Amino acid sequence: MFGYVRPFVPEMKVGEHEKYRAVYCGLCRAMGEVTGQLSRLTLSYDFAFLAAVRMVLSDIKPEYEASRCAVHLTKKRLIMKPNEALRYASALSALLAEAKARDDISDERGMAKLKSRLLHPLLSGMSKRGSELLPEGCECEIDRFLHTLSELEAENCPSADEAAEVFGGVLAFVFSIGLDGEKKELAGQIGRSIGRFIYMCDAADDLADDAKRGRYNPLLHGWGELALTDEKMSDMVRDSVMTSAPIDLEALGEAVEMLDDDHEMTPIIKNIVYLGLPAAMKRILYGQTMGESLTVKEWKIDA
Repeated sequence: MFGYVRPFVPEMKVGEHEKYRAVYCGLCRAMGEVTGQLSRLTLSYDFAFLAAVRMVLSDIKPEYEASRCAVHLTKKRLIMKPNEALRYASALSALLAEAKARDDISDERGMAKLKSRLLHPLLSGMSKRGSELLPEGCECEIDRFLHTLSELEAENCPSADEAAEVFGGVLAFVFSIGLDGEKKELAGQIGRSIGRFIYMCDAADDLADDAKRGRYNPLLHGWGELALTDEKMSDMVRDSVMTSAPIDLEALGEAVEMLDDDHEMTPIIKNIVYLGLPAAMKRILYGQTMGESLTVKEWKIDA
């Protein structure tokens, strides 16, 4: 379900891009330390965003070092040194990767189902290691949200908004674990909005494939025969997503505007929210590349 939360690199300053890559590389290294070396294969941009947000909300000042790694042997790269936010994101990455495997075992067929069955024991071990870093009960709370979502999907819930709200609840909880007061509330708003956006992205991206494979998709079950035209997303569905997505992006924009402007991660977070996420949705809806982006004005978000 993940993979849509990326920066819009053409509009990043050189220093910001270097620091974002350092977050990504630092998360990869932290995952190896926290949940095991093989867990680094599940590295994603989404959890780099989570780590960046947690750094701002937890007042963590990042530290860096130049280093080589197995992927980049010939040249040293700037890598963020381990910190609480990177370790936290590593733990949550493992928990949600294991949860996705369980979901795939239930929903997929053929080789995809077999692959998830084979990977699940390994992911379960990673998840167990990650849960040891989190407050007691976190794993059960995440499972509770995901069970509710699974029930909606099993019932072929026709409301994309209802299903997206449940997944938004998952990430609202994930982003806010261990925080208090206004920071907890702000983290929850960021998590809920981006969770809803991710869910809608995934539904739109997988629409034609889900129809072909007979899998649940809220847009497919909500729109029925009107969802597809010549086995592609219909204009009606595209227009409905274009109407709903900016609402979540606007709520997300309001939240990130409350982050500390003096923190070095804040400009990176704003680039992702104002430019990266709209670019991802534009790619899904219109087939344009990640190198093109809707402007903030086009998405009706006040930066």
